[in-house]
Amino acid sequence: MRHKRLRTAIQTVLREHPDGLTAQEIIDNLAPAGKRAVSNAGHVANLIRGMKGVKKKKITLRFQTHENGIRAAGYAVNQYFYDDEGAEV
Repeated sequence: MRHKRLRTAIQTVLREHPDGLTAQEIIDNLAPAGKRAVSNAGHVANLIRGMKGVKKKKITLRFQTHENGIRAAGYAVNQYFYDDEGAEV
C-alpha cells in the first residue's frame, strides 16, 4: 500500500480529535514530515478514501466577510471521524 506512513499519521491525528476534523485541520495537526508529503486538502481526502473505519459527514462552515456588516457566507466541507470499531490503515 502506498503512503502507509502518511495514512498512519492521519489516523493518529483523527484518534486524538474524536469530535472530527476537516481535511485542512488534519494538515494543520500533522507533524512537519507529514505536512511536506501532503500538498492540499484534496490530497488528504484521497488518502482518507482508502482508509477503513474513517467516516465522513458534510458540514457547512460559516464566516463573516465584512468587519461592520452582517453579510455572511458559508460553504460545505467534509468532516472526518475515526470509528473506534477497528479501523485499519
